[in-house]
Amino acid sequence: MSYGPYIEEIVSNLLSWREILLECAPHLLDSICSYRAGYMAQDRRSIEVDFFGGKLRGLAATNALELGIDVGHIDATLHLGFPGSIASLWQQAGRSGRRLKPSLAVYIAFEGPLDQYFMKFPQKLFRRAVESCQVDAHNQQVLEQHVACAAAEYPLNVSHDEKFFGSGLDDAIIVLRNKGLLGSDSQCTSSHKMWRYIGHERKPSLGVSIRSIETEKYKVVDKLKNEVLEEVEESKAFFQVYEGAVYLHQGTTYLVHKLDLSEKVASCQKADLKYYTKTRDYTDILVTGGDLAVWIRVPQSIKTAVEKQRLSFRAGLHASSHAFLNVVPLYIMCNSSDLSAECANPHETRSIPERILLYDQHPGGLGLSVQVQLLFMELLVAALELVKTCNCSAKAGCPNCIQALSCGEYNEVLDKKAAVLILEGVIQAENSLKKSVETLIDKAL
Repeated sequence: MSYGPYIEEIVSNLLSWREILLECAPHLLDSICSYRAGYMAQDRRSIEVDFFGGKLRGLAATNALELGIDVGHIDATLHLGFPGSIASLWQQAGRSGRRLKPSLAVYIAFEGPLDQYFMKFPQKLFRRAVESCQVDAHNQQVLEQHVACAAAEYPLNVSHDEKFFGSGLDDAIIVLRNKGLLGSDSQCTSSHKMWRYIGHERKPSLGVSIRSIETEKYKVVDKLKNEVLEEVEESKAFFQVYEGAVYLHQGTTYLVHKLDLSEKVASCQKADLKYYTKTRDYTDILVTGGDLAVWIRVPQSIKTAVEKQRLSFRAGLHASSHAFLNVVPLYIMCNSSDLSAECANPHETRSIPERILLYDQHPGGLGLSVQVQLLFMELLVAALELVKTCNCSAKAGCPNCIQALSCGEYNEVLDKKAAVLILEGVIQAENSLKKSVETLIDKAL
């Protein structure tokens, strides 16, 4: 079983599969297990051994089983929601039926925009080419990890190797040198220095995750047993294991008592609770430069037109951003955790920037915003098509069009009609601008 981009959070917060099995199939209780990348390495290996050995009959897993593990004895895969890319779907389905054995892959669609899009147009799913993987080589965190691994295999020289690693190589080497990971022959001049890996790890590549950029993680500890349950990436810790948070591990509910920022430890304790917790995230975005955010201004004339119809421009802008975000995975390999839209705070009275904006959520970015910028008009048209062809009649739309399960504001302040006017207006304004520029160029020539 493979969770789609939203399902892990939904299942963790709303349901315990152990409780479900206890009611309907208690004999299977000890033969089903959860699996995700955040679990400790020894726990993952133990689960893998039990699974491959036949002790476990099924795993409820995130995409942690998608790569890097030979799981040759799986008969069937159940995919809960679109995982974010065609490549991921085929990769996950390929976990079963290895070694020439027959297999079954079942894709269960949810109410998300991409799921419903593929239900309406299945040929777009089964005949669509696999996306190109997007990795930003200029991301400093990614670059540093790769440079350390490369230097462990063969000494590096800035003058010679910059063509392979880009202009950020020199800065990456300085950072790694200051961390005590790279060393060189001090007798050589700067341009001829050969940098070698001198860190403590025999193979630095073993410390580089294929699923995450971040290296800083918080330990989730059962304080009664003094046992590490799993690890959470630093950027997620404040949203998942804050003091008072309800945390689910292997179907067991824990209450977080303390989040120690200095030690990077979240202390929790088993608790029989009848509720779950979810954070509300208020985010203000200030664009200072770089390639981590992409946006387009909405002309004042469009705002005036929307308000003339007695519609909420604020709600329309929020809905337009969601629709735009929802169609991005149709063109670029990513999922809801990679990009986020600028969302309207329902309790905020300040004026908001008149723009449709998406930004890269990962530290340092994955280069997705740059790709979005190149496809901006196509995405605007696709977003408009998504909203206009959806049959829902509610003002706030539905998960098929302008709602986003990743919205930090719980899809409050949305207006579908206003979104259509805004998207139509922006597309028309951009087309007019393009024609004007082309006319000026023709005159100049």
